[in-house]
Amino acid sequence: YKRERSLDFTIFRFFNTYGEKQSSDFVVSKFLKAAISGEDITINGDGLQTRTFCYIEDNLEATINAFENNLFNNEIVNIGNEKEISILELAQIIKKITNSSSKIIHLDALEEGDMTRRKPDVEKMKTLLKRDFTKLEEGLGYLVPLFS
Repeated sequence: YKRERSLDFTIFRFFNTYGEKQSSDFVVSKFLKAAISGEDITINGDGLQTRTFCYIEDNLEATINAFENNLFNNEIVNIGNEKEISILELAQIIKKITNSSSKIIHLDALEEGDMTRRKPDVEKMKTLLKRDFTKLEEGLGYLVPLFS
């Protein structure tokens, strides 16, 4: 079998995007809801597992720029953020920006385990975004009123 024409495509790999209308099952939504309602913020394990959190506007701007400008054809592009933080730090930041009295409670580690580190190479995304990433505190600040 021989293809008559090749198809151009881009594979996007998304890493911890957060924003408005995010499922309540995700860590940012869970922590914000708990902090604003004064409930305990629960963390599985020691909370030292790290992630990068990408604000939805950064995600959308980068992916749309790829399509509109025909960039990174036939390539894989990681969509994430460059700033790595621990889940414990995320809980502390959310407590601070919501002025919450919630306690951070550590539960047993997940039985099936949890990735200790998730940090994508976002050099291609930087090219697509053409600006600085939205700082976590800024992005979370946009969400606080939605949970209040």
